[in-house]
Amino acid sequence: MTLYLPEHRQTKAVEATPDRERPTPVWPRGLVATAIAAVVTTLMAVIAKVAGVDFGSSVGDVPISAFPMLTVYCSVIGIIIAEVIIRVATMPRSTFQITMIVLTGLSLVPDVLPFFEFDLTFVGVLCLTHLVAASIVVPMIAVRLEERRGLGLHVPTHRRQPTRR
Repeated sequence: MTLYLPEHRQTKAVEATPDRERPTPVWPRGLVATAIAAVVTTLMAVIAKVAGVDFGSSVGDVPISAFPMLTVYCSVIGIIIAEVIIRVATMPRSTFQITMIVLTGLSLVPDVLPFFEFDLTFVGVLCLTHLVAASIVVPMIAVRLEERRGLGLHVPTHRRQPTRR
């Protein structure tokens, strides 16, 4: 779009800048990362089950299907958080990574609490699957956030000159 601004009785063409650049969505890359993480955590659970790890708890056995289901659920929450952060943070990559480190750490808390009475080896498998899923999803999304760094508030590169009459 071209604007014509009067300047000393001459017409000068100036390219208009958008008020704010629209960020590229992170969800497509996030969904790919989610699918990869779900497959990997499921394979980890199957290998642990075959190796003899007891998946029992005080409320019943944990099914293998819980691993991909919870991986997808938590990864989608991370994608939503990334979509919000990319629009509001001035340093989206750092903000996202710090947020995900804290949330991944918090996700380990229920696994290590004695409430469910998990077998110690199963607690290790659960914690490992959390960390592996996060190590797949977070970097794949963070790369996209790095590409969009510095959106923040728009600062105009030129100022409109007052017209003299």
